[in-house]
Amino acid sequence: MTTRERLGSAALAVTLLAVYLATCSATPSVDTSSASLQGWRIATTGSPWLEDVDLDDLPVRYTDPPFWTGENETGHVVVYRSPGVTAVSTLAYLGRSSDPTTFSIRPASLLAAGLAWLAVLLVYGALRRHLSRRVALGVSAVLALGTPVWSVAADAMWPHTLTTLGIAGMAWAASRSPVGSWAAVGAFGGVALWGRLHASLIVAVLGLVVSTRRRSLRPALSAGVVSAVFLAGATAWSRWVYGEWDPAGGYASVDVYATKAAEGERWDQLVNLAGLWVSPGRGLLVVTPCILLLVPALVRSWRALPDWATALLLGGLAYSVAQGLMNLFAGGTGFYGYRLMLETMACAFPALALSAARAGLVARALLPGLLAAQAVAVGVGAVRDAYSVDPDEAWHSNALWWAVTDIPTTGGALVVAAATATLAVRVLAPGWFTPWRNASPAEQAHQRG
Repeated sequence: MTTRERLGSAALAVTLLAVYLATCSATPSVDTSSASLQGWRIATTGSPWLEDVDLDDLPVRYTDPPFWTGENETGHVVVYRSPGVTAVSTLAYLGRSSDPTTFSIRPASLLAAGLAWLAVLLVYGALRRHLSRRVALGVSAVLALGTPVWSVAADAMWPHTLTTLGIAGMAWAASRSPVGSWAAVGAFGGVALWGRLHASLIVAVLGLVVSTRRRSLRPALSAGVVSAVFLAGATAWSRWVYGEWDPAGGYASVDVYATKAAEGERWDQLVNLAGLWVSPGRGLLVVTPCILLLVPALVRSWRALPDWATALLLGGLAYSVAQGLMNLFAGGTGFYGYRLMLETMACAFPALALSAARAGLVARALLPGLLAAQAVAVGVGAVRDAYSVDPDEAWHSNALWWAVTDIPTTGGALVVAAATATLAVRVLAPGWFTPWRNASPAEQAHQRG
């Protein structure tokens, strides 16, 4: 890579960071405000207990209730969230005032923006081993601006901020050299499970599938041992904060929902799982429809893809099933797009990106415009904290449609973005519109990057 290319890549990375920092949230959901509150308390006093804090003094009144708090097993008042979001939020409040009237979620949101930015860089690093610099930058920009990584993970300190960072790190570590760095895969898997305990499924499937394909125990053992250390750390954190040896920490809904599902007390599980994929308000394939266009290419490319990329995708699918059994698909409120399927999207992203070169004629014609429109659609929610679908309306409402009816020029922006992107690709990369099977060997190599 030339000096000019390095400077160009660095400039793009800095620009993305600036966008994330400028658009992160200062008006929280109850989930992110709670995580930030616990981090603030630990950072400023060294203790997680909140019983001597008058919550009415805190200048956060955007939700009802404003915080997820309750008594732990030892009788102390604490925030009930996953270990990772409270622990990482602590870093954002080091050296700040312990005066409750000065509390804000902004420091934790800025940190979340930085962690999401790092996740995008790690995905770029994983893809760069298989794609040209220009193509890797382009597909990384799609992840950064065309998915809820921007509107959720980079917006505030959600569990998904940590899980997407962990998944991106697993992809990066698994792609290092022909054999990968599996201890690092385990470490990033540990980061993910601190965000959501059932993200341990992802690192487990990744390690086991690659070990099976390579006929070597090293990937599974190295990743498993290191991630187990992080699991023990999450358990110890929960013992300190909640007084119980439960690695899920304050994320009690995992146990509650799973119990209800096992007892058959929840509404139809198949409908709930379908909601994760196709509901108008929260569906993965509705908010990020480009995935559908790439599925045929993924099937055609499956055997040629790196084993870690397909194994990571399988881990993401396993995670989505667990997610559907443990959570109601709508995922609450206070965010734009989907959040419960963000991990599945992140797991699938490398395989989809590496398959794009084998897209068919229809997919090639539609992808540039649809990707641009998708980025505009995500940007609407990332820039304005105004379009969060109510959980009860997730099968009937769509945040983008709400935005278009609220500000009609949004619809025009979608059309202009789609047309401009299609024209730009037509002029700058006309070979993209040549189907893989009809392209010459040189064109195929260029499309592959």
